Amino acid sequence: MPLTLNDFHPFKAVAIDLDGTLLSHDLTISEANLAAIDDLHASGLEIILASGRHHISMLPFARQLPQVKWMVSAQGAFASDLERVTILYDNHLPTEKAASIIDIGLNNQYSIVVYAKSGIFTLNENEWIDYYIQLSGVKPTLTSKEAILNESIFKVTLIGSEERIEAAKDLPEIKNWDLYKVRPLKNIFEFAGRGTSKAHGLKPLLAHLGIEASQLATFGDAPNDIPMFEIAGYSVAMYTGWKEAKEAAHAVSPLGPPESAFARAISMLREQAKHVAVG
Repeated sequence: MPLTLNDFHPFKAVAIDLDGTLLSHDLTISEANLAAIDDLHASGLEIILASGRHHISMLPFARQLPQVKWMVSAQGAFASDLERVTILYDNHLPTEKAASIIDIGLNNQYSIVVYAKSGIFTLNENEWIDYYIQLSGVKPTLTSKEAILNESIFKVTLIGSEERIEAAKDLPEIKNWDLYKVRPLKNIFEFAGRGTSKAHGLKPLLAHLGIEASQLATFGDAPNDIPMFEIAGYSVAMYTGWKEAKEAAHAVSPLGPPESAFARAISMLREQAKHVAVG
């Protein structure tokens, strides 16, 4: 049946996570997922990429999707158009907090990656930074603590073994911090300022677009996606995702090849739209 402008009514926008959702493990977008993006665009939906990645490392994927005009990056600390001309949200980690997190990372032999407004930086050169490069496709710029603290910082990331990252949550100095703390991957623990989350980044963008949160559908796979699940009219977690994300979402994508899980989730959205329309 040919698509119409009402195929996904009442939804007017989708917010899509990248890693583990739109992207395959080899950092490509499958043909099935590309076709799903085409379906959404043909039906008039606004397509928003929402990722923990830096704006810089999201751009190569956004450039493959001419339908995309807006991105929420750095776990929701920043929201803008692709060229960063129209900036709708820009939330920074206080310098003194960033310094404390970096000190804890250095003192406890964690590898450190820092997302600043000007780019992606690291204080280490080791196998965990190589792991980050493989994961993100971006090589951070080596810098010093003194230099990075002169930057406007979005988030500080600690990287290490799964056991050591698990242990980091219980460090007394970390446990009591009133910051946004999230573990998007088992080897990564991230810290950002209060007012950071994908939901925080999406809200001013939706307001700018004149779209209600109830008209938003969200797609993700990890704990950092839960805030945007909570504000959306409909949410789908990838079946390969974290237990917490699957429990927080309205639905879980059907089983099948992981590289096309997002496409199957879009089919679920179409069925949900029909159900809402009938209801």
